[in-house]
Amino acid sequence: MIPKFLTSLKTLFGLYGSLPLGYLLLVTLINNPLYSQTITTGTRRNNEPNHQLSLQHDNDFFALSDRYYSSGLFLSYTRRLSTWEKGDENQQITLKLGQEVYTPADIKAREISEQDRPYVGFLGLRTGWSRVKENQAVDVSLLLGIAGNNSGAGGFQRWYHKIFVVSDPPVWTGEMNNTAHANLYVDYYREWTLAPLPFSVRTGIQPELAFGTRDQYGQLTWISYFGRRDPLRSSMAHHRIGATSREIYFSLRADYRYVAHNAMLEGNAAGDDSIFLIDALKHLFTAGLDVHHRFGQNEYRFGYRILTPEAKGTRAHKYVSLTYARNF
Repeated sequence: MIPKFLTSLKTLFGLYGSLPLGYLLLVTLINNPLYSQTITTGTRRNNEPNHQLSLQHDNDFFALSDRYYSSGLFLSYTRRLSTWEKGDENQQITLKLGQEVYTPADIKAREISEQDRPYVGFLGLRTGWSRVKENQAVDVSLLLGIAGNNSGAGGFQRWYHKIFVVSDPPVWTGEMNNTAHANLYVDYYREWTLAPLPFSVRTGIQPELAFGTRDQYGQLTWISYFGRRDPLRSSMAHHRIGATSREIYFSLRADYRYVAHNAMLEGNAAGDDSIFLIDALKHLFTAGLDVHHRFGQNEYRFGYRILTPEAKGTRAHKYVSLTYARNF
């Protein structure tokens, strides 16, 4: 039985019009006079933004592919907890509503025996708290969601293909059964400054642990930043809000993940009777390039990811991530 509040997320997200609805909601709020502010090139305490709305779209179609993690759409709201802060720190809470689509390599295959991974969609709400002080950051978040047909991912992908891709939509044969999920994520980040502005170089490591019915893993990330970037507590590098100073830089990252369970391949960790499930590989590597730009209250991100195979018989994968955020 799927909880009513999780099922209602399907309606809130706007199943078949989720992409335009997300943009419409974002644009409406941004253009509301209550949220309008004058763009500045510096940081002023009495004019610092304390809120952010962001829209992120991941898609492997932009990387000339159409398989595995096929697309993701995320709408986020972040609020700075100024009254909680002590000294030189930044605290925030974030709500992130997202829909993800996973497909096999051959999206036209109608027989399960011809598929290298199962079809599955995921719709979830992630709530998180984070704190940055000096060169360290801590992030704790809880994800609640649903996987399967009730996520609306199959219907959304078919609509997306008809409108934007102009090709036959995936068949979604053997989609995973509907299941509810809960997952906890905890990560810590430590950064070092190797060179100062105007062209700064910073590098850091980020261990992360995940446990729940969807993800169970331990991950270590190395990431380096090159260019005009603020200190950690006021930079968009770690999704900080509260400053409007200009940033423009790029980053390189490498991730290693030890996978104990991946529900998007193996089904719900608490039990799943879907007709087609496969075992996830234990070792996963990811490489990425990101370009970041903040101008006044606007933030832009472009990301490119390459992943090693996630299961036996699958191939490496790549996708592009585009994000726009507005601080107010």
